Amino acid sequence: MARLKVPLLGRRPPPPPEPPTVAPSEVEIPVLAEVATTLSKGDFAGAVSHAYHRVILDLQRAYGLSLPAQWTHREFLRKYLRRDMGPLPALVGRFYGLYEPVRYGTEADWVRSDLQELLAQIYTEPPLRGLYTARVPVPPTDTGDSTESPSRPDDVASGPTRVE
Repeated sequence: MARLKVPLLGRRPPPPPEPPTVAPSEVEIPVLAEVATTLSKGDFAGAVSHAYHRVILDLQRAYGLSLPAQWTHREFLRKYLRRDMGPLPALVGRFYGLYEPVRYGTEADWVRSDLQELLAQIYTEPPLRGLYTARVPVPPTDTGDSTESPSRPDDVASGPTRVE
């Protein structure tokens, strides 16, 4: 039979601290670093192609989108990007404007704009940024001026707990 453990003195310890949050500027988005490296090597087409496919995959993850086996990029823009996604449909549409000439045209057709700025705008949106936020550990800051007294062993129980 299970017994309930009741805290002594009827006190509950304070709730656990909230997990630390990360400012958007502190979130490391791997595709941004990869694009910067690829562009530094002079490979604009490779940077655009890699980043575009990464954005599509991240949109699927962030919004739980399930694409059919045979889908086109224009179909994706038309059917899968929705108004409730905020500015992402417009940003991804602009990105497709860079991708399409790289994928289907010649170098003369390429629209050279600031790819990194556009990607930064896309990954500033919370659903996409959130895919990477959990990966960033934030160490607790110790100011050294703690005024809390250490808890006694009998203060650590947090209400009834089942003991098997």
